Amino acid sequence: MTSFNSTEEIKKQYDASSNLDARILLHQLFSTNKLGWSKWVFQNYRLQPNQYILELGCGNASIWKEHANEIPDGTKLILSDFSQGMLDAAKGNTCGLGFIEKYLVIDAQGIPFADNTFDIVIANHMLYHVPNVSMALSEISRVLKPEGIFYATTIGNNNFAELIEILHDFDAEIDFAQDSITKAFGLETGKELLDMCFNSVESKRYDDSLHITEAKPLVDYVLSLQGIGNISTIILGEKTGQFGRYIEKIFERGECLDIKKDAGIFISGFPKKL
Repeated sequence: MTSFNSTEEIKKQYDASSNLDARILLHQLFSTNKLGWSKWVFQNYRLQPNQYILELGCGNASIWKEHANEIPDGTKLILSDFSQGMLDAAKGNTCGLGFIEKYLVIDAQGIPFADNTFDIVIANHMLYHVPNVSMALSEISRVLKPEGIFYATTIGNNNFAELIEILHDFDAEIDFAQDSITKAFGLETGKELLDMCFNSVESKRYDDSLHITEAKPLVDYVLSLQGIGNISTIILGEKTGQFGRYIEKIFERGECLDIKKDAGIFISGFPKKL
């Protein structure tokens, strides 16, 4: 089986925004916390006027479009992603926003900026994809100013436990890659890695779950997980239709699916200049 952090598989997963869009849609439709994940994340950013910000793994950058009216004066933002496809989606979403300075393809393991460049670096739900997380954190610490702040979201060990059980009931060989994700950079493991590069590390969890009432968005979510675990190597061909019918039968019985989320944010400050 291809390794979880295979560069080839990551590129396939994020070559375009359709996979990410399917996953975002499930959360938008069925999340029980009505504040909303992106609003909660944005509320944790300590933005001040005239800050220089780098986002790594920006995805479709919808959070900046949604909160464009709340950006302080003088903010300069560089949006970057490992995938040109995702960066193209970010450009489409944020075209015309004056605080965005540029869009760049960047590998977090080698950030092409000088020491002490940024006031803020952001890496949301992406560090667990990086082959060498420690190298990426060292680079982030390097490019931050001495009083800079690093924001990183990720998941915890209990995220989507009910969905994992459903997938295992369909095929016991399915690996959702939960263990790989949380071991690489999760809510339980991230602090130890961050402590090596920052003098201050704080974590916050977001209380939320999914109350799913229809089959198709859930099926689309699972099928979007190309390159994450081994789902795309097991649910393919005729088995794709079998999986869709398997999920539909759950809802035909009049059942809803309640799935617990376990996600949060690390806020790290005062980078150690190694």
